[in-house]
Amino acid sequence: MNSTTTGSHAAYFTFRDQLLGPLRTTVLTGRQLCEAGRLIYGRPEGLSLYGIPAPEMETRGIQLLGRTTIECSIDPYSAAVADAVADLHTTTPQGSGAMVVDLFCGSGNFGLHLGRRLALPVYASEFDPVVHDTTRNNLDRIGSTVELHLLDYRDLLGKLPARSDHDTYVVEPPWGPAFTADGLDLTRTSPPVPEILDDIRRSRDGLPCYIAIKTNDQIAHDSLTRSFTGAQHLRTITPTPTLPHGANMDFHLYRLGSGANG
Repeated sequence: MNSTTTGSHAAYFTFRDQLLGPLRTTVLTGRQLCEAGRLIYGRPEGLSLYGIPAPEMETRGIQLLGRTTIECSIDPYSAAVADAVADLHTTTPQGSGAMVVDLFCGSGNFGLHLGRRLALPVYASEFDPVVHDTTRNNLDRIGSTVELHLLDYRDLLGKLPARSDHDTYVVEPPWGPAFTADGLDLTRTSPPVPEILDDIRRSRDGLPCYIAIKTNDQIAHDSLTRSFTGAQHLRTITPTPTLPHGANMDFHLYRLGSGANG
């Protein structure tokens, strides 16, 4: 790693602390969005959501909070996962009426790509009213049909009984204390991932489904495998790293059964 790269990474971590601290609930300017794209993904256009790159966001009315800019799943990542899920759907015949459920939607971009790629309706929940309002603005700006609710994820599950064994749930709970020096501990997210999976199982009354989950590339205490004990790991999608180990994203697809461990 050369000194230029090291300096860029140092600037990223300083900027990340600002986005998750004093700028956490601030709508970023176009200049700040471009800087985020440069520091996180190597170029301003690297930050792209809803098919809109950072240099165009401000003029097109797209609003991103500091926290959402760090937490979001950008277009290339979301599209790659959507392609992988679509491939899984073609390998096992799909019943009618399947849906996508984005339980902690943030920017809503992950669920949006899944719905478009799979040609399925998307139901999303976001419990933070500030995040919800900016995402509502963005989805309206692009004419999205994602049905976004200001709800706790459990309330959304209560409104959506299982429709198909090809229903797909996006699980991206806030990391908070789960982001540790040892890596991401999925048993410490808010709420813990095992608890979320149990809530999904209960809402489905025995019918299996797909789960898509985002992590970073350093998992603490084997917590991903332990969280999905009994579930079937189908695929992991690893985007090209742009940051030091522990700061990049991975995406995992699982088949969740009906039992407490499946």
